[in-house]
Formats: sequence, structure tokens, C-alpha cells
Amino acid sequence: MKILAFISFALCLSPVLMAQQAPELQYARAQNYKLLGQGVAVTLQGDTSDRVPGMAYARLPLASRSRFRPELWSLGMNSAGLSVRFCSNSPVIGVRWEPLNQFAMNHMSATGVRGLDLYILDGKEWRYAGSAQPQNKAACRAVIISGMDTLFREYMLNLPLYDGLKSLEIGIEQGADISMPQIDLPRTDRPIVFYGTSITQGGCASRPGMAYPAIIGRKLQRQTINLGFSGNARMDASVGELLISIDAGIYFIDCLANCTADLVRARGYSFIKALLDAKPEIPVIMVSHQLEPKARFSRPLENNLKEINRLWEEIYQRLLAEGYNQLRFVPADNLTGHDGESTVDGAHLTDLGFLRIAEELIRYCNQ
Repeated sequence: MKILAFISFALCLSPVLMAQQAPELQYARAQNYKLLGQGVAVTLQGDTSDRVPGMAYARLPLASRSRFRPELWSLGMNSAGLSVRFCSNSPVIGVRWEPLNQFAMNHMSATGVRGLDLYILDGKEWRYAGSAQPQNKAACRAVIISGMDTLFREYMLNLPLYDGLKSLEIGIEQGADISMPQIDLPRTDRPIVFYGTSITQGGCASRPGMAYPAIIGRKLQRQTINLGFSGNARMDASVGELLISIDAGIYFIDCLANCTADLVRARGYSFIKALLDAKPEIPVIMVSHQLEPKARFSRPLENNLKEINRLWEEIYQRLLAEGYNQLRFVPADNLTGHDGESTVDGAHLTDLGFLRIAEELIRYCNQ
């Protein structure tokens, strides 16, 4: 019992001890390097965004703020899907950051909500290197990885999924160099754009790099734009206009978990048609509602999911018959597996669920 008590005590103290032992780093503003994942400019040219805290790492444009519902605007200040690319020869990489809201949820890891994670380019693949775990204070600091040699490496730092950032700095060893990335990976040509719900945004990934748009981006070496709006993916006209304004290579529309059958009837056809008309050469992929595990036992839930998916497929077939050949449809059958083990709460995904849906959607990127 004494041994167990000592281990428990040591684990509780380990973040403090690690902070005390962390080397003294020099810090550089992350804004000095390459920011990926913003589909459009969020501020006006020359605007430092100081008048709106967190705007530098937001997902919606300040100039169009009045066009978005307050709930959408607030979620747009989350940095979901954003990442910073840089190159360094430092043997240690750390971060210093200030979350915008200190947001927390009871069913999602704090590292996913307001933490960061780091990937290193290893040959032609991105390899996970570590996470920056947030602390319950205004200013957070973490060493993500240390003990490396002094070779120049390419890094990708993924930003919080369910919080924003007032500030972000990258820490390197004193005397080491840090610069813009030297390799254009992931490719920054036309990105893959994802519009959807809390699941698209990343709920409930254990860390930012495990949200399914991020997984797809790494596997395909493509920049991705995460326009997941938790609880608010209701095919707003303002969001449709935003999607059209992005110079995308592929669109995934994965919004059904926030839509009633009546809303799909009222908005689905016109929302998708407007995007197709504006982007006649760009694939638009309609994603069905995942089959939630509880639907196996709850007849009302099962019937509701089937009705929403049926209406969604009817819209797809109607548009296909009208000649929109760039349209694709993803059925629900293989989105998250068949064993019911892909969620935290019956709806929001675990890392396993995100990996499964990413692997399924990747097939439609190559069609």
C-alpha cells in the first residue's frame, strides 16, 4: 500500500517536477511561421487583430461577423483544424500559450479541448512527437519533446479543438534556429474543406491531431480546413457563402447530426445546390449520419436516423438526376465500424472512431 501511495503521489507531482527540470527556452511568436487551416483571411490586410482577442487563430472572417449567428461566431473563435508549420534544429521543442476561454468538458480530454500536439516529418510521413497538456491557469507552458539531435526537422503543431488562443509561442533551445518550413507538406494548394458538427470539429478526440480532418490531412499530405461547429451545423446561408468563398479542392458536408428531418427538407437541397453551382468542377461529398450504437436498441432513435439519411440521399439522387456529376454520397454503413466501440457517449467519437471515419472518407478523396 505504501508503494502504491508513493506512485500515486509521484504521478500527481510529475507535471510540476517536469516544469522545474525544463530547460530555459527562447520563444518566438507562432504567427511568424506558416499557419495552416484558415480557409479565408480572418482579418483585414494590415489588421493586427489586437482589438479582438484570439482573432489571429480564428476560423471565421472578422469582416463578416454580423452575418453569423452568435453561436457560430463563438465556435468560430475555436482554433480547430489550425496548425503551425515550422523548421528547427533545436533538440527541444516547447510551447507557451494562453487559452482564450479556459473551456472544459466532462466527456473530452483537456488535451483535446485546449491542448496542442506536435508532429515531425519523418521521410514522407508525419509522426506524433508529443502533446502540450494545459494547466488550470491563464498562461500555460510545456516542453513537448527533448533529447533530440540538432538536425533540422520539419514540424507541425496542431492547435486546440474546442478553445481559442490569445497568444502562442514556440520554444527552442537557446542558440538554436527556427524558420519557416522548407518543405511544402502538407501541400498548401487547394485544401480539403470539411463542414459539419461537433464530430467534425473534433469531439471527443484525445488530442488535436486525432480529429478526423487532421488524420486525413496527414495521410494524404493535403491541407484541410475544419469548419466543424459543435451543435450548430444547420446549413446556415452564411456558412454556405463562406464555403463558396474558399478555393477548395474537395468539400465534405457532414452536418446531419445537428439537423432535424424538417431542417433537411427545408435547407438541404438549396444548400448543396448553391455550392455545386458555384463550384462546378469541385467534388462535393455528402456524408450520411453515422449509425449511433444506441440505435441498435432504441427504435425511435433508429427510425429518426434512417429518416434523416433517407432524406439526405433523396437530395443526392435529385441533384444527380439534374446533372451535377461532381456530387458523391457516403452511406452510413461503414463510417465508424459495426462493433459499437467507436464513441465516448454513443455519439461523439473516440480516437478509434476518428481513425475509422477518416479511413472511410479517404476513399472518396481519390474518386
